[in-house]
Amino acid sequence: MKKLLLLLAFLPLGSFAQSFTNTTATPITGGDVLIPIQVNGIANQINGTFGLASVCLDISHEFVEDLQLRLQSPDGKIIDLSIGHGGNGPGYRNTCFMMNGTGGRIQYAPAPFTGTYLPEMSLNVFNDGSDPNGTWLLRIRDIFPTADTGTFHFVSVFFMINPPADPTANGGPCNTSDATGCACPDGVSTDCDLLPDMTSSVLCIQQDHQEYAGNITMGNATPNIGWGPMEIHGTGSCYCDSVVSNCSTPCPDGSYPKELVIQRIYHKDGGSMTYFDRPAGTMSYHPTHGHVHVDNWADFTLRRATPDPDSRNWPIIGTGNKQSFCLVNLGDCDANYGYCVDDQGVTLNKSDIPNSDLGSVSGCSRDQGIYVGNLDIYSSGLNGMGIVLPSTTCNGDYYIVSITDPMNNFLETNDQNNWVAVPITLFQQSAGSFPISGYTYTVLANEVDFTASALGTDSLVWRFGDGSPAVTTTSPGIQHTFPGVGSYIVTLYAYNTCGPTVTIDTVQILSTTGIEQINDLVNFTASPNPSSDVFRVNYTLINPSSVQLDLLDMTGRRIASLYSGNQPAGKFLQTLDIRELGLASGIYNLRLQTGSHQQTIRLVAF
Repeated sequence: MKKLLLLLAFLPLGSFAQSFTNTTATPITGGDVLIPIQVNGIANQINGTFGLASVCLDISHEFVEDLQLRLQSPDGKIIDLSIGHGGNGPGYRNTCFMMNGTGGRIQYAPAPFTGTYLPEMSLNVFNDGSDPNGTWLLRIRDIFPTADTGTFHFVSVFFMINPPADPTANGGPCNTSDATGCACPDGVSTDCDLLPDMTSSVLCIQQDHQEYAGNITMGNATPNIGWGPMEIHGTGSCYCDSVVSNCSTPCPDGSYPKELVIQRIYHKDGGSMTYFDRPAGTMSYHPTHGHVHVDNWADFTLRRATPDPDSRNWPIIGTGNKQSFCLVNLGDCDANYGYCVDDQGVTLNKSDIPNSDLGSVSGCSRDQGIYVGNLDIYSSGLNGMGIVLPSTTCNGDYYIVSITDPMNNFLETNDQNNWVAVPITLFQQSAGSFPISGYTYTVLANEVDFTASALGTDSLVWRFGDGSPAVTTTSPGIQHTFPGVGSYIVTLYAYNTCGPTVTIDTVQILSTTGIEQINDLVNFTASPNPSSDVFRVNYTLINPSSVQLDLLDMTGRRIASLYSGNQPAGKFLQTLDIRELGLASGIYNLRLQTGSHQQTIRLVAF
C-alpha cells in the first residue's frame, strides 16, 4: 500500500478522485495475463468533466521490452499503454500513465519507468460518455515468456473531475483560435484553407494481421499528414432510409438512424482563424462498440494484383466487414513512427508536419476529429476488423488494399494518396492454383483476332475497352471489331475456382490511309531474363511486316532462327527453350528484324 500512496501523490491535490485497485500478485506467463479491476458506484458516464485520469501500476520483469501493456474498458475498448519499451530494464516500477505525465511519452523514456508518463494511446478514448462501471482489464503480454520471468504487483485506475486533456498545440503558435503560426501549404501565403490529408498505413497492416481459415483479421490506421484537422460534427438531423427520424430511436428494421455530418474546414487569414462547415456523409451509433461511428470511413479488401497500377481497380477476392470508425487521436507520427508516410514514401515525424497538433475535438461522441500529425488506429482484436474470405479462396499471393474515405465524403488536400496495397501470402485456405493467362492478337483494319494463352481456366471474360459489353467464353479464340482508329485497353480475365488472373494490353487500330509509320515494331521484350529454362519473347507489330527472329552468340554468329516469315499487325509470342537448343550458361543476343526496324535484346542463360 505504501507504493500506492506514493502514486496517489502524483494526482492534483484538491481534486475529487475515486480509485479502484487490484493488488493480487500474479506471475507473468505466456499469452495474455488479464488483471481484473472492479469499478462500481461511480457516475454512469465518463467524459471530459468527470472521467478516467490515470492508470498506475507496478510490474517487475527481467527484460521489460518483452512486455506489452494494454487497458480494456467494460464495453470492450482497448488502448495501448506501452508496447515493447525499456530494453533490459527491471520493469514498470511505480509507473503512472496520465495525459499530463511529466516524464513525457513512455516510448522515449528510459527504464525503470518510475514517475508519470503519457501512454502510447490517449486515456481520453474512454472518456466518451460510456459507463465505467464493471470490470476493467489490464492486459499484460510477454512476447518471449520462456526467456525471462516477471510478476504483476498492483494496478489502480483513477477517476476525477476534469481529467487531463490530451496535450495539444492550443495556446501555442498555431491553434483553432490563433492562426499566427499556422503555415499554408505553399509555405508563403497567409490566406488559405487548412485542409486535412488522410492516408492509410502500410506498416500498421504489416505489423497487425492474422490469417485464419475463411478470414483475415487486421489493424488499420488513418494518419492525418495535412495542414488542418479532420474535424466532424453531428447535425442532429437523422434518417431511417429517407424518412426523418429521432436520432435516439432505432429504425423499424432494428438498425440505428443515420445522422447527417458536417466537416469543419479552418481558414487562416494572417493571424485570424475562421472556419466554414460543409456536408460530409453520415454517422451512426455502433451498438457493439457502444459509441458513434462515422460511416464509410475506411474500406479494406483482399485483392488479386493485375498490371493496372491503381490497386483500387484490382479484382476483389474478400471484403472487409467494418467500414465505420470513431475518429479519435489514438496515436501520432512520433509514437507510431512509420505510420505517417508522404507521397514520395518518406516517413514523417510530427516535426516534419508544419501544423502538427492543430485541432480542437477528438473522441467518439457526435463531435470527432483527428489532429494534424495524429492518427486513428483500430487494432485487429476489435469487433469487425477483418476480411471475410469465400470458401473457394486459394492459398497464394494477394494484397490487402485499404482505402481511407473511399466515397470521397471529406474535403482534403489530396484524394489520391488515401490507399495502400500491402502484400500478403495465404497459407490456411484451399489448395489450388490461379490460372495462367495471356493473349496474342493480329490486326486487320478494325478487326482483331485474339488468342488466349491460358491454362487451368474454367472461363474467359474479355473487355475490349471500347464501351462494348464484356464477352464470356470458354474458347481461347475470339474476334472483335473496334469502332474506329485509336488505342484500346483490352483486358482478359481468366477464371477458375480460385479467382481471376488478369492480362491487360493496348491494341492500336491505325488508319489505313496516309503515310506509313517508319517504325513498325514496338514492345519487344523477353522474360524472365536471366532464365535457366525458357525465355518468353513478346513483340507487337504496328503494321504487317516481314519478321526475322534470330539468336546470336556474342561474336554475332547465328545459333538459331526462331522465326522467319511475314506476319500481320498484332502481338506475338515466341518461346526460346534453353535446354532444347542446348545452350550453355552465358550471354546471348536476340535480334528481331522487320521491314523497317531492327532491335536486339541481351539474354542471360544460367
